[in-house]
Amino acid sequence: MMIKNLIPIILIFAIIVIFTLTAFFLLNIELTTINIWALIFILVSEIAAFITFAYLRVSENCRNNIFLKSGTIVSVSLYFIASLIFNIIAIMFMNNMNIFILIQVALISLFAIIIILLFSLAARIHKRNIEDIAKKDINEPKRGGL
Repeated sequence: MMIKNLIPIILIFAIIVIFTLTAFFLLNIELTTINIWALIFILVSEIAAFITFAYLRVSENCRNNIFLKSGTIVSVSLYFIASLIFNIIAIMFMNNMNIFILIQVALISLFAIIIILLFSLAARIHKRNIEDIAKKDINEPKRGGL
């Protein structure tokens, strides 16, 4: 059942990775070290997005957690956009690749920290919501009420 839930995500991200690789090689991008590193970091961001969305899809704790889903989608999107922008302007870092790699590693680290905090906060919010529902006895309608 878990694999069945992942098939659409696997197909979507396979198409994205194939498109990325095809675009890189068909656009006659010069195979310099900086461009190869840029490609690697784009692929890393795509893999990070895939892993995050796959986890959201199969985890029972995440399925009904709107806060976690929306926060993760925004975080992954911002990370991917930031990574893409820095890879597009990678030519500016041609003389100092260490800065380029440092920026990319910082982006990955920041993304990981945000995702960890998001999952932690979402778990607390979900637990509090369950406790609130249990306290108020919302499951049973009251007489004369909705």
